[in-house]
Amino acid sequence: MTEATPMKDLYLIRHAASVPAGYLYGRTDADIGDIAPETIRFLQSRLARCTSIYSSPARRCVKSCHAVFPQGFSSESYKPTEIPQFWEQSFGAWEGLAYDKLPDIGDLRGEALTNFTPPDGESFMDVCKRVQPALLDLVAQDRAEAIAIFGHAGMIRAILALAFDSQTAALRCEIGHLSLTRLRVLPQQQFSVVCINATS
Repeated sequence: MTEATPMKDLYLIRHAASVPAGYLYGRTDADIGDIAPETIRFLQSRLARCTSIYSSPARRCVKSCHAVFPQGFSSESYKPTEIPQFWEQSFGAWEGLAYDKLPDIGDLRGEALTNFTPPDGESFMDVCKRVQPALLDLVAQDRAEAIAIFGHAGMIRAILALAFDSQTAALRCEIGHLSLTRLRVLPQQQFSVVCINATS
């Protein structure tokens, strides 16, 4: 982007809770349960300005998007464009395990946590390396003033790492299901944070 690039807003929405609950879903293509009407109304009101909508290809993200924009899918402008790089972190051999069956990795912090890789999976650093270039390409090419992206906690933290210029800081952010994180795109591939983890 250049100095002439107009500012725009990014609205990042984490998908609804996966079902069945209690399992580690990264690249596992889990489904979602019902979404409360008040949550849908909250997101619809906050996303009313969005004229471009993107999503991870994961079923839980696409279905969450469809729940928020049930009428919009008859309009081409509201069909989410699926971005493969926006998939959640791969947890490799740990995919689909119940949380109480996951190995204890100890008290990892900072760069050690950022670079930790589950067996046959990805580290958070790996997620940043694939999510961030795709996001920068998207904001450079899409001329919309407000853009919605339905994705995953790991994907949203990877984008926050761009704003913070820090992977370790991004990992400290809580990203709840169907929460809204809003960033403002500034010139020269800079970002400011408007809100994180907003809910109804």
